[in-house]
Amino acid sequence: MITFGRHRPLVQTPWEESAARIAIDDIAVDAVAQFDPDTFWPAHPSDDGTQDGDPSFYKGAAGVIWALDYLHRIGATRVAKDFRPVLPKLIERTVVDHEASSPPDYEKHGSLLRGDMGAALLAMRLAPTSDIAELIYRRAEANNELPIRELMWGMPGSMIAAVHMAEMTGEARWRSLFEIQAARLLSEVEDTPQGPLWTQDLYGAKDRFLGPVHGFAGNVIPLLLGWHWLSAAQQAHVADFVPKALEANAWRYDIGTTWGPRSKREKRLFICQHCHGAPGMVTTFADAPFATPDFDTMLLDGGRFTWSAGPLTKGSNLCHGTGGNGYAFLKLYRRTKDPIWLDRARQFAMTAIVQVRGAQMTTGRGRYSLWTGDIGLAIYLWDCITGEPRFPTIDVF
Repeated sequence: MITFGRHRPLVQTPWEESAARIAIDDIAVDAVAQFDPDTFWPAHPSDDGTQDGDPSFYKGAAGVIWALDYLHRIGATRVAKDFRPVLPKLIERTVVDHEASSPPDYEKHGSLLRGDMGAALLAMRLAPTSDIAELIYRRAEANNELPIRELMWGMPGSMIAAVHMAEMTGEARWRSLFEIQAARLLSEVEDTPQGPLWTQDLYGAKDRFLGPVHGFAGNVIPLLLGWHWLSAAQQAHVADFVPKALEANAWRYDIGTTWGPRSKREKRLFICQHCHGAPGMVTTFADAPFATPDFDTMLLDGGRFTWSAGPLTKGSNLCHGTGGNGYAFLKLYRRTKDPIWLDRARQFAMTAIVQVRGAQMTTGRGRYSLWTGDIGLAIYLWDCITGEPRFPTIDVF
């Protein structure tokens, strides 16, 4: 059932807040020390052919700069650096990278994680201008008439940007844009043999993915984030179809419940990480402002499956590592107030600290990426200290 080669045992070290704080500082110090104003950060061997100087928010410089600023801003570390001088170069390179490395026509999209929309949101945090706000608006608005794609490349990501831009600017146009995109997103939910789902137009194929980066959960994330902007009828619709979709696609076992990468019509593939499987589904839907006994039982069972699977051997990161899986426990702690989930999150944190230190010893430096690297783990460690989960890019920008 669980592919044990993908998972490893927990370390037996008890939770130590001081160890988490030291690890956060060490990660931040290393990231600042390795930064180059021209080439940004070196690529990591584990990042699938990524070249040095990746500028993107997902696994490049924009995400690392945002995270370093965020950690300093919230008091998680005293490590600080002024990155404002490199922002124009960063945005320019993100445009070039998006056009050069995207599948055909993807450069037309306002992409939160791969395009310059994410880098521009970073600039709005560090050095806001009306020109930057207008750039974000143009990129987000472009998604109105394009295929929906998903959170990484398309409209769900621009809806998230609209929520955060409204918070940063107070401008009413962001809510108006969000409402247009939410209406379209909801209009394209389909009744399928596997329950209410979207058919994703992704990488040259059409399929029904489930996870929070490329699938169903990722499309629902902005609807939950902008819940107060939905009409009462839209809220009722979401509260109705989400539990149905999770129920229709759930795989139940003695150790808990999980969900595959795609809808429940394929060979069972038990990937258990944030982007595919139980952890990301729990992290997404534990924030839902609605509840039923069956729905909440599914979430708890997803947490049990994640705990039974154990930490990931891939590393300590958010997208497909131990830190990302641990967010499922933090979200369940916030939803249920049951301290067992905070304890489990912190046990994963201690294992992730061992993992990140081991990886740094092997390569002689860190992995400089928000979603796939060390700085995302630093944010997870801080959330384990506070007990208040704020998943980067989604809950906080």
